Amino acid sequence: MSGAPVPLFTVLLPVNRGPELLRFAIASVQAQRLGDFELFVIGDGAPPATIALAEAAAAGDARLRVRSHPKAGLRGEIWRHAALREARGRFVCQLGDDDIWLPNHLEEMGKLLREADFGNTIHVTTHPDGRPEPVVGDLADPAVRRRMLEERYNVAGPTCSGYRLEAYRALSEGWSQAPADLWSDLFMWRKFLRQPGLRFATRFAVTAICLPNSLRRGFSIEQRAEESRRFAGYAADPAWRASYAAAALAQAGQGLLRLQAAGREAAARQASALAVELESVRKALRQAQRRANRAEARAAFVERSRFWRWRQRLARLLGRA
Repeated sequence: MSGAPVPLFTVLLPVNRGPELLRFAIASVQAQRLGDFELFVIGDGAPPATIALAEAAAAGDARLRVRSHPKAGLRGEIWRHAALREARGRFVCQLGDDDIWLPNHLEEMGKLLREADFGNTIHVTTHPDGRPEPVVGDLADPAVRRRMLEERYNVAGPTCSGYRLEAYRALSEGWSQAPADLWSDLFMWRKFLRQPGLRFATRFAVTAICLPNSLRRGFSIEQRAEESRRFAGYAADPAWRASYAAAALAQAGQGLLRLQAAGREAAARQASALAVELESVRKALRQAQRRANRAEARAAFVERSRFWRWRQRLARLLGRA
């Protein structure tokens, strides 16, 4: 890789299961509007079929790098740390193999990490029926950070979080095996939260479809794969993305209103930022609807034109007869 351009982002994609979901996660990274990244697919005891799929994807995209390791602990955190020793990106993001990024994810994270050392976009849990459930919280709020340090509480899931590589390398300890009673990501985030002098922020944008195992315990892997295929298709549709984001942001706004009523000082500022993002998403939805209406009108015009030409040809034929 010597002499290769230095990417803006390093993306970690850890995986320990079969390849059925991985293809959609990789494709969602490749579909980013901001394509300035290197992607590490990190096998943590993943079966050969998973590594083979990742290597096939890497053969067609020089931005992908595949690392296969034996299983390590519960989550293979040490392999993430090993990848970050190789990393060249200025910023680091991570994606679960069962989640899907929307095309704006790296774009929004780039805006966030130019001003912060660690932060997140809104984490939106997606239920099997498609209903979005946003996690309300702002890492810029000291009360939120304090809760994350003191409680089993997290507003920043790994698929929606990011940090500066230089901030990570300045920590006394990076990714390492979490205690059995603590989420792996929260255990890591606390290391950032304890580090003096870092800047924290949340960007009120919807950038990912998170499909957690906890809501799909009865699903077969075939059902999971079909669900991921369906949502990957939705993610490519601008109208669906705008509608999904609007629904999630509206719910998040309701949550912030409840915090305001409870006397949380930071909630008013957060609600204002969220309202701006919601209006932007609604504008995008209106634009998508107008494009769809224009496309329908063009299709109808073409169809009418074809019918008119057909009638003219038929009339000429009948005239000759």
